Amino acid sequence: MKTTLVLLFVMIVFLFSCGKKQEQGSNTSGNTTNSGSTNNETKTDVNKTETKSKTSTAIGSYSGAFTASVYDDKKDYVYENRITIFVDSLAGDMMYGHSVVAGNNRPFSGKFTKEGSNYRAEVNEPGDDKYDGKFSFTIKIDEAKTNEIYLEGKWISNDKKLDVTERTYNLYKKDFSYDPQNQLPENIQWAELYGSNPKFPDRVEQLTGEVTKYNGSTTELKKEDLQNLYKGDLEIIRNAIYARHGYSFKTRRVRFIFDQFVPWYMPVSTDVRNQLTELEKKNIDLIKRFEEHADKYYDEYGR
Repeated sequence: MKTTLVLLFVMIVFLFSCGKKQEQGSNTSGNTTNSGSTNNETKTDVNKTETKSKTSTAIGSYSGAFTASVYDDKKDYVYENRITIFVDSLAGDMMYGHSVVAGNNRPFSGKFTKEGSNYRAEVNEPGDDKYDGKFSFTIKIDEAKTNEIYLEGKWISNDKKLDVTERTYNLYKKDFSYDPQNQLPENIQWAELYGSNPKFPDRVEQLTGEVTKYNGSTTELKKEDLQNLYKGDLEIIRNAIYARHGYSFKTRRVRFIFDQFVPWYMPVSTDVRNQLTELEKKNIDLIKRFEEHADKYYDEYGR
């Protein structure tokens, strides 16, 4: 009897020990899972931080005037272009972005610091282009204007022999969106096109009242619409199609018109060919055919 009780006691102890080990093994497995969860949570936190930096107040596009502040007044420099600065991402204390202006699309990177709700940055373009330089700017929230966000600062060229070696800018945060309904404003009528022909120094090339009548992004143009238009009108009607897509113009005479007279214009790209609609492509081809043979000068005494 005693032997039976001893055996029974040993069996109970043995079973209890196995259950304990199995339970501990289960906990170990759980800890491994928990450890994995901890790692995942850490990764999630990192991702949250990265996501937060990508959706930071500073991230976005800022557009406005890019104004000459240090220049050689003996040269035929451009006093003001329209620029869009994109702050693309933040990582640690580094800022990455790009700028689009005067037909150039250039990346930049550099350090930034956060001062309250403001961001202060010193960023550099690569330096392998003649017009590269350094941007120094601050991104601020204008609490007086319903928390409007703007970016202001200075650009200094690397090449000190350029016509303009420093420019200033005060740009407001603005998202680009393509709108085929955007019309050329009436104040564009009778604007002078930059660049006179040396053969006709006393004649000024102007736009006319016809330039605002046609929208090549919404209406299929006919030859009857275009056959009596001047070259300048045709050129701007055609380029308005590209401007609606945010194309940044290299050609100075075209850039001047859109930079100075068209409030909805926002340069965001140097190649928009893949974004053109079939209607726009068709209208562009038609306008080009008439541009080749159109008269260049508007006669101010009558047509």
